[in-house]
Amino acid sequence: MVIDNSADSIYHIDYKSKNEGMVICMKRWLLVTIVLFAAIAIIYYMASSWNESKKDEFSAQTTEQRDVLGLSSSGSAVTPAAVDTESPAPDQNSASSPASGSAADLSDLEKRSLDYSDQIIKGWSDEVLKDATELLKKQTTAEDLNLSFESVTSDLGTFLDIEGAKEEKSGGYNTVTVTLRYEGNDGATIRYVYDSKQKLAGIWFDNTRLAASEAKGTSFEEEDMKIGRNPYVLNAKLTLPVGEAVIDKKKKPPVVILISDKNDADMDGTIGKAGNTPLRDVAHGLAKRGIASIRYNKRAYQYPDTASAEAGIREYLIKDAWMSIDSASYLNKIDTDAIYVMAWGDAAEYLPVIIDRRIRRIRGLIMVGAKPAKHMDMGYIDEATKVESDAKYFSPGSSSIPIMFLQGDKDFETPLKFFEKWQALLKGRAGTSYHQYKQLGHYLLPASAEPSAKDYDVKNTVSSGVMADIANWCVSNMNND
Repeated sequence: MVIDNSADSIYHIDYKSKNEGMVICMKRWLLVTIVLFAAIAIIYYMASSWNESKKDEFSAQTTEQRDVLGLSSSGSAVTPAAVDTESPAPDQNSASSPASGSAADLSDLEKRSLDYSDQIIKGWSDEVLKDATELLKKQTTAEDLNLSFESVTSDLGTFLDIEGAKEEKSGGYNTVTVTLRYEGNDGATIRYVYDSKQKLAGIWFDNTRLAASEAKGTSFEEEDMKIGRNPYVLNAKLTLPVGEAVIDKKKKPPVVILISDKNDADMDGTIGKAGNTPLRDVAHGLAKRGIASIRYNKRAYQYPDTASAEAGIREYLIKDAWMSIDSASYLNKIDTDAIYVMAWGDAAEYLPVIIDRRIRRIRGLIMVGAKPAKHMDMGYIDEATKVESDAKYFSPGSSSIPIMFLQGDKDFETPLKFFEKWQALLKGRAGTSYHQYKQLGHYLLPASAEPSAKDYDVKNTVSSGVMADIANWCVSNMNND
């Protein structure tokens, strides 16, 4: 019997072909899926790479750039907040111009910043942000600024006045710090950062302690004192704030030791036919703002017959400076933990060797019209007593003592180029503040358009704005414990 299996054969053939078709179809879908996932992966990789490149570009910004933009270390948006530091300075190695004097003395950015501050005080931060960069507008809102400002100033009491504005330059940015005065010598600062197109790129708020505002009337008293040992005891003056000039009734005032650059100067630093007295001006100006001071006759002035070139600078400058610091350390009328040394010109250039043996007693240095020089005094036969003083003593990593540099842009004795050299030498050093003053000379007295020694023959006094800067700097450094 013949059995016809053709149907089964056809079935098996159809089944086989269908099975093969399904496999082919699955392979095709698998291939499409692989291609699709590969395409998605490529797109994702490209997008991620672009994003990472932007992050790397952002992270590559220097700390200085990030600080000046008002960014946190994680690159988050601006969040203005109080910082318990001296000036939240974006860069303490930058030149600045004073805001004291008439409105004509202010730069355009200082004027803008004063207007912005007035608006922020009134709660009109939305008006300020109209001039901001797009990045800053994305990072913060007017409400954020108002709340941050309120959080910084809410405990400061009654607002009194805008004290001043000071512009600083750092890299491609300009920064203006506006100081606000509140009751009880409390203060706040608003730091505005402007980009290369002078668009507002960052805003920071901070609070600080200020020196007393300039007191009128009887605001200081002076006492005679002695500096040094026999046979070269020097006459000196201790100037103390009294009455309204006292910063804090519960605390003793900080003290600034004043050292003239002239080897034969009297304690007032008298100079010129007009008898200008820059050291006395500073002493009285600081006292009116709550800061005590000590000034003394230089040895060559008080003992002209015994002060000869053979004596060497160790005798007629350095040893007397050491004695003045020692004397201040034992006074019970001043804060012996807040002793500052302020020196002019050549005397300032010897500060490295002056403070090296007294570094623990000194809170900070103020250098006026000084060159970043290296000096070696070979006036001694005894090698052990020779004097070497090098500006590199203050280089980053070598010394951390706070330093304030003051420079008149009309200083013919120490031209502005040396001020700029200090900034280059100490670039990146913390605790360093630079102040450049328009139209002022070597002794921070007003100077003529073509400055010369003849300017000293015209009766003048040290600018009050200088005293305000010094006093506030001294007080702020006391807060940075």
